[in-house]
Amino acid sequence: MSHRRVQHPFRARGARGARGARGARRAVAAVLAGAALAAPIVATTTTGSAAASNVRLNEMQVIGTHNSYHIEPPPGLLDLLIGADPSAIQLAYSHPPLPEQFSFEGVRQIEIDVYADPTGDLWSPTGVPGFKVFHIEGIDEGATCEVFVECLQLVKGWSDARLQHMPIAILVEIKDTCDICGPPDPITVGPAEFDALDAEIRSVFPEDRLLTPDDVRGAHPTLEGAILTDGWPRIDDVRGQTMFMLDNKRDTYVIGHPTLEGRVAFTPSSPGQPDAAFIKQNNPLGANTALIQGYVTAGYMVRTRADGPHTQSAANDTTQRDAALASGAQWVSTDYPLASYSQRWGTNYEASIPGGRPARCNPVNGPGGCVNTDIENLAAEVRPVSTTTSTTTIPVVTPTFTG
Repeated sequence: MSHRRVQHPFRARGARGARGARGARRAVAAVLAGAALAAPIVATTTTGSAAASNVRLNEMQVIGTHNSYHIEPPPGLLDLLIGADPSAIQLAYSHPPLPEQFSFEGVRQIEIDVYADPTGDLWSPTGVPGFKVFHIEGIDEGATCEVFVECLQLVKGWSDARLQHMPIAILVEIKDTCDICGPPDPITVGPAEFDALDAEIRSVFPEDRLLTPDDVRGAHPTLEGAILTDGWPRIDDVRGQTMFMLDNKRDTYVIGHPTLEGRVAFTPSSPGQPDAAFIKQNNPLGANTALIQGYVTAGYMVRTRADGPHTQSAANDTTQRDAALASGAQWVSTDYPLASYSQRWGTNYEASIPGGRPARCNPVNGPGGCVNTDIENLAAEVRPVSTTTSTTTIPVVTPTFTG
């Protein structure tokens, strides 16, 4: 998700501004990746119940992470940005590599920001064509995986070792406007670029490992008609699969595909549209709690947010988190899936699924007799601890300013 624009004090230094800081962030990413390789995650098997479950995909609730690839700027740069604009404190969060979030933090939905780079000469790593992954050009480019396909390969690798997992959901935000205007500036993403995005996803995930709008729509003329009548598939029928949703640019993505025929991702739509199946309602507070509950009861799947970077964590304010969980939104996004990530702000704030990880029966539309292990019941995994780099708590870069 984008934040209010932060003025970049070093824009005159060149096209990418803080290129040296970029190198520092890449070094942190390398440490994180190296730690994960040094202590490999062991594949696990399910211990599920003997009887097949009839719980459907929209009848669960899980935790997701916001900007799941993100590594915060190095201390010097972050302190400078906060000095220029105090709202830059919202950049002070990091996430571990994607497989660690799945295995050790109970995350089953992630968010990835992408910038088109068809020639490979706009964004790091240069020389590699394709969509690149980072937050804000010039000032906030740290990522545990810098290339979209690389991020997807990490997801698929984790999935390959645990084929009984419930579907992983990936929210993709298209970044094609400048926060720090260039050059270089982001490329506008149109239908051709969306074709390329779909192709990159399909280059990693074969059709039988994807849950697409075509799969859900079936013989119905519209996707909305399918989910409001036949409903979403049973979780048991789509284990080991990954699904994609767009965060934005719905109107462009549906050009030539009004009910998402042939497309990979579900769009952030609204009731009454032929492509309506997924709804993004980031604010669950006030009247929006009942609004989301109505969407969930009708059969739509919803993503909302438990918090934003820093604000709720620093105040230990659970109001939005509690509303998000009570709303029944299937995907509740956070920057704090573990309380240890809030300790830098002097609190123990976290957003997690009540009763354990990774999923629970949906509090609004969960079927009678549903138990959490009907949704997923993989053997527990424990985060390994390296003798050189501990991954027990994420090695975040802590700024001098802490609130």
